[in-house]
Amino acid sequence: MKPCFETADIDDAPELTAISIDAFHTDARVAGRSATGGPPGYDSIEFHAEMIKESERFLKILIGSRIIGGVWFNRENQREAYLYRLFIDPEFHRMGIGLETFKFLFGHFKDIHTWNLKVPVWNTRTPQFYKKLGFNQVNRSDRFLFFRYHKVSG
Repeated sequence: MKPCFETADIDDAPELTAISIDAFHTDARVAGRSATGGPPGYDSIEFHAEMIKESERFLKILIGSRIIGGVWFNRENQREAYLYRLFIDPEFHRMGIGLETFKFLFGHFKDIHTWNLKVPVWNTRTPQFYKKLGFNQVNRSDRFLFFRYHKVSG
């Protein structure tokens, strides 16, 4: 099952928001948290619409014509980007969609050599996924683990 990627449109905001809610609530449940939640705006249609409008890149992840997730990033400079969100419909978890998303990002945005992101410290599943992709944990705070991927030239 190979996803495709298209620039999200403001009309996609309600569907992306619903997927975001499901994805982040699933992460919380997997981590054994009784409370649900996610990053700021994860459950807001208005927030997603604004980010689609204002961000450098907000891509929808599709299988056929069905939106199954989203990925949102901005460049910090010419060769470095910050990945704000990656969320996938829980129905499509553990099917290689996340891996395919990063293959797309690394292949399509070849001029970006460094990718940065953070995950909440309570999230027990996602850090292992990022480490498997070659991200290294570079810092930790009370609330977040900070990761960086640096493309090796050659």
